[in-house]
This record gives sequence, structure tokens and C-alpha cells, in this order.
Amino acid sequence: MSVTTIGAGRTARRRRLNGWDALVFAALCGFVLLWLAPFVSVVFTSLRSRADLAMNGVYSLPQGIVLENFVRAWDVGGFGTYFGNSLLVTLTKVPLGIAVAALAAYPLAKLRFRFDTPVFIFFLIGLAIPIHVALVPLFTTMRQIGWLNSLPSLYPPYIAFGLPFQILVLRGFFDQIPDEVVSAARVDGASEFEIFWRIVLPLSLPVLATLFIIDALHTWNELLIALVMLSSERLRTVPLGLLNFQGQYSSDFTLFNAGILIAILPILLLYITMQRYVVSGLTAGALKE
Repeated sequence: MSVTTIGAGRTARRRRLNGWDALVFAALCGFVLLWLAPFVSVVFTSLRSRADLAMNGVYSLPQGIVLENFVRAWDVGGFGTYFGNSLLVTLTKVPLGIAVAALAAYPLAKLRFRFDTPVFIFFLIGLAIPIHVALVPLFTTMRQIGWLNSLPSLYPPYIAFGLPFQILVLRGFFDQIPDEVVSAARVDGASEFEIFWRIVLPLSLPVLATLFIIDALHTWNELLIALVMLSSERLRTVPLGLLNFQGQYSSDFTLFNAGILIAILPILLLYITMQRYVVSGLTAGALKE
């Protein structure tokens, strides 16, 4: 077989691959547009007037920007109170939950004890337990200890249901830290807590940032447990407030979509600005040299 024939064969294969790549790229673009369509409709609807919506539909560009929709939604929806409650719950629960998960993941990764594998499997079982199964026991327990209808009633279930995934990720990352580093610190007289605090945690900042972002997203958007535990209007979180707002203003589409955008915008901006940490942090503990 001549060199010319081999070159022609490679060129043909490259052309076929390029055609297949173009088809895959077009399909992915279609999926992206399909995924973005609901968000685009929310943005366009929240920025237009009711008359503009009735005349031109959801996906047309607004004829004029009506920022008053956001001012009205904020005022009549009481989002100031809801944002304060969600911010308090998120900033309290997320660091506390990650701290508990890190304290549990460190001995599972760096200490060898008799039942380390069964304990780890016990935590992983939590990934398979649906939250609906625990709602009635949680409601009964919180009522008995007098925490029902209070923001602290959200912390135990939020932390408990977040631990399995956080321990799984942190254990994989902690296991990557060379044992020689830990052993050298022990030889120098450092306690296990000092090793954990001064060596392991500083080396784990990427994965800790990742878990903070993911947990903040889940905590901010959680609805079911908050719906069961909280009945007072002044204690509602953003998802509960949005649910009540929908019931009152579902027929006013511009106002309702402005309320949706207000509810999701802070956490959306957090994810967009910090998404590189999510990718790098989750992949950091995937492989072990």
C-alpha cells in the first residue's frame, strides 16, 4: 500500500470524524437551548408589562424593561423577611454540616480502626434513604422537644441528610493526602486534632469550597422539610415564601416571574461565579496516585 493511499484513508476518516463531531455539537446546542428555555421565559416575562405579555407572548423580546415588577414583588411578597431567614439558615447550617462531615471523614481516611469500613458503609446508606420516610418521625421529635415552628428545627435534618455525600467526597480527598505527611506530624508530636486542623484542612480548601457551594444551593432551595417544620409566616424561608406568593399571584404572570427571579438570583450568581471550584473540587478526589 502506497503512502498516498494511506494519507487518503486518514483524510477520509478525519472528514467522517469532523462530520460526526459537528452532529454531536449541534445536538448538544439543541439540548442547551431546550434547558435554557424555561429560564429565558422567566427573565423575559419578569421584565415586561402585562399588556406586552398578552400581545407578544413569552419568548419575544420585551418591548420595554419594567423594573417595577421586581419592586412590587419584593414589597408585596415579603421577600425581605424570607431572605433573612434563608440566609441565617444557610450560613449557620452549611459551615456546621461541613465541619461535622470533615470530623467524621478524617478518621475514616487517616486512622485505622476495627470497624472503619462498616462505619463508612453506614454513612453511605444515608444516600439511599428518601427524605419522605423521615418526615413524620422528624415532625414528632421536634414537637416533643419543643423545637417545632422554629428555625433551629431545620438544622438537625438538614445536617443529617447532607452528611453522607459530604463524607463520601471528603474521605476520598483526605485519602489522597500522603500518609508520610501525617506520619511526620505525628513524629513531631502533633495531636490528631492538630494534624486535622493545621495540615489536612488547609490542603483541602478546594473540596471544602466545592461542598460549601453545593450545600448552600441545596439548603437555600430546600422546601419539603421547611414546609413540615415551619408554620409561622415570619419564619418562612425563600422557597416557602415563593410557594405562598405563587398561591396569591399566580394569575399575574409578570409579578410572579419577577418573584421567581428574585428567589433564585442570589444562589444562581453564587453558582456562576464559583462553578470552577465545583468542577475542580469534585475531580480532585477522584483519583489516587
